[in-house]
Amino acid sequence: MPPSKGHKLPEIAREISRALIEMHHRAMDLRSALEDLEQGSRSWDSYLLRPGFAIDAAAQLNSDFDHPHKLAAALFAQLDYTDDPVAADARHTLQIPGLLAVPQKIIAIAQELNSAKHAVQQLTAEFKVALADRPVLERNERLRDVLGDSGYPRTHLRQCYRQILLCADTPDAIALSWVKARKSIRKVTLQWCEKKLIQLDPLGEDTGIQYQRQLLAGLHPSQHSRLRQVQVQSRPNLQVAEIFYEDGAFRGNTTEHGGSSSEGEVYRQVGYSAMPVLVRCDDGRLPEFTRVEDNPPASRRRQRRDLKIAPEPFLPALRVHLHGAP
Repeated sequence: MPPSKGHKLPEIAREISRALIEMHHRAMDLRSALEDLEQGSRSWDSYLLRPGFAIDAAAQLNSDFDHPHKLAAALFAQLDYTDDPVAADARHTLQIPGLLAVPQKIIAIAQELNSAKHAVQQLTAEFKVALADRPVLERNERLRDVLGDSGYPRTHLRQCYRQILLCADTPDAIALSWVKARKSIRKVTLQWCEKKLIQLDPLGEDTGIQYQRQLLAGLHPSQHSRLRQVQVQSRPNLQVAEIFYEDGAFRGNTTEHGGSSSEGEVYRQVGYSAMPVLVRCDDGRLPEFTRVEDNPPASRRRQRRDLKIAPEPFLPALRVHLHGAP
């Protein structure tokens, strides 16, 4: 390994360890603050949806929807894999969409946790860049070793990376809506698939990868043009589409994208609420918001007749399917 990259690894590993400790401390701070809010004498509004995946998430967190702030506290603090076998998939995350009214002090604690999460994400990315000349599996294993040496071997990186959505200024209205899970389908070549499989297992030690290479080698030339990589979101998400403020009331702490309506309102898009959005409401009452069904509506979009993708992947490691009739 070139010294210019390799010599940085021990230092980055130490920084990752410190960042993980900081993130967990901030997560526990937020959990304690939300649990205290739940147990206090004052009432705070909540609106949590209960699709099947959210009910499953609550069960894995050993919590329930009767105590929404406590449930959210457990979700925000769940930075490791649970014991559920389905959750062992790194792409699977615990999701409970909705809104929670909270005071300013909890917004501040959540912002600190978001900063700590961002630091962990930046450092793990830097660690992988330092190993860019190594195979993907080795990079991932080396990172898992660092997480284990730091005392957090079960770290779920996706749950660590995802930011808590915040409305730091109380909005006048919130618009919620379900959005359909997006599917990306792109044509890939046999050479691309072969190269990716070799990168996943350069030493030929993974029997599953080697079996997929054999399948690829045995594919008839007439089928080479049928290879498609299919990527789909794990599930539909609730989108907090717009946060509305009266003209001039917005102070700029909420968003990423925004604009003005014809009626003089200012709005900002927050994003997908895989976890409850924390809304600053000093009086404990959520602003006006749209209510939606617990489950997304059935799609009415007509499927293209020429879009025939085999349901089972041909190369699972690459999410590559075969297109068209055999």
